[in-house]
Amino acid sequence: MLSTTWRSVARAAIGVAAALWLSPAFAHAVCGDRIFPATLGIDDPGVGDELALPTLTSQPQGSDGTREFDATFSWTKTILPGLGLSFSDGGSWLRPGGYGWQALDTELKYNFMCLAQHEFMASAGFDVSWGRTGTAAQYSPFNTYSPILDVGKGFGDLPASLNILRPLAITAEISEAIPGQSWTDGLQNPTTLNWGFTLQYSLPYYNSHIGQIDNDFLRRLVPVTEFAFSTPIANVPSGSQITTGTIQPGVIYEGDTWQLAVEALIPINSASGRNIGAVAELHFFLDDIFPDSLGKPISKWGQP
Repeated sequence: MLSTTWRSVARAAIGVAAALWLSPAFAHAVCGDRIFPATLGIDDPGVGDELALPTLTSQPQGSDGTREFDATFSWTKTILPGLGLSFSDGGSWLRPGGYGWQALDTELKYNFMCLAQHEFMASAGFDVSWGRTGTAAQYSPFNTYSPILDVGKGFGDLPASLNILRPLAITAEISEAIPGQSWTDGLQNPTTLNWGFTLQYSLPYYNSHIGQIDNDFLRRLVPVTEFAFSTPIANVPSGSQITTGTIQPGVIYEGDTWQLAVEALIPINSASGRNIGAVAELHFFLDDIFPDSLGKPISKWGQP
């Protein structure tokens, strides 16, 4: 049974959707006819001015019985067309353990490819989780560095005989989290390979390219399932080389300048947690809301 926290998150998410009833989406991660929505377990392959506020997460219960609830935000500012710098942070409530502030996280990301005809998009980034910026249980004395690759592929280039499959899309991410020091207080800090993918079926795409969906609410939904995993690959303590992660079925509702996503968090094994958690996020596309001010790149250098 879902926790009380999850039910509260779900009710709040439904309330926000009702309050922000707007027209169909024109989000920033666009390649050809494909819009890749912002996803929660892994990042989408686009780069744009955007704000995720809030992201509310009720984590699955830890293998040691710990419960965690996170309330975070993420802001991305484009520096040049296709090049953005993001800042992420927020608070965590642990039971037992109390309240703590997470480490500041930054990522420089560049969208280096869009093959419009094939709806294929790719971006590369470099993420830093800054040591000594978190508090309490979230504190880390060292930085963690992560090169990241994000890709997305829509299937709109399939023939008309396969129309039912054309709204499908997949995205994927792979990164390597490298700790700034190998040992802390006699304990090993492993390097981990973080990887995952999403499966999406875009009803807005179906409505625009395949057939009319009369229901105004349904035609803005993108059912999605995310798979997010982490595998220690170097400097691993004995007995700790096990892949952990979550499977995250959910749905995304797309507005014209925002989106709302809600997903369950299902642990893949006992090391990943117990029971089911949940995550909900309200995401604003500033490049659509403020295209001539806050939503445009600082410099247009390199733009035709």
